[in-house]
Amino acid sequence: MKNANALPGEPQIRAFIQAGGRSSRMGADKAWLEINGRPMIESMLAAAQSVAASLSIIISADNSNIARYRQLADGHGAQLLIDLHDHLGPLGGIHTALKNCAMGQAALNLACDLPFLTSEFLALLCQKHQSGEASITVPLNAEGRWQPLAAIYDQACLPAVETQLAAQRLRVDRLFATMPTQQVAFSEFAHLPGATQFFLNLNSPEDLPKDLKDSHSFVVKP
Repeated sequence: MKNANALPGEPQIRAFIQAGGRSSRMGADKAWLEINGRPMIESMLAAAQSVAASLSIIISADNSNIARYRQLADGHGAQLLIDLHDHLGPLGGIHTALKNCAMGQAALNLACDLPFLTSEFLALLCQKHQSGEASITVPLNAEGRWQPLAAIYDQACLPAVETQLAAQRLRVDRLFATMPTQQVAFSEFAHLPGATQFFLNLNSPEDLPKDLKDSHSFVVKP
């Protein structure tokens, strides 16, 4: 795996894919939703593999598919991590990721249900983070909304994350007000192929737009 072309003094970026949540709307573990015969989580691993120094998958302790995740992780040279928190959402997963980063490293945190993200976009995001001075680099979608689970967090964010968790302030965007944060506007990556689909979040079969349903096979498997 590459280190996102990091130069001396730049943060080493590690990728963490948050998976294995309750997926109540999908009716099955959404990480294994197949698009064109490939589980979403495999698409995420493939996109991150070329830009990150290492890969990890984060699942909850009570996940019934742990053996399947372990096999997947082994097949991609990834580490399987158990979330340190019992379903505290994305912020808990970010905390787990940062606890597995050394000082000077950064965590590229990715939701498992963003299968249209590309390695080209992630490379651009890593370059923005490494060339800037912010502790967090977070992209915005075409409507200007934060995308905290396609973002990069320095290990230095760990104390602030722990403070929020202790106070049960679980919204990730609250972290952006307490740590130096740079936004990456949609206009900065709109030229990339498939940019309008990057942040399509698939929580249920109905979330896939009709034009994509017509051009992609879409199968939910338990």
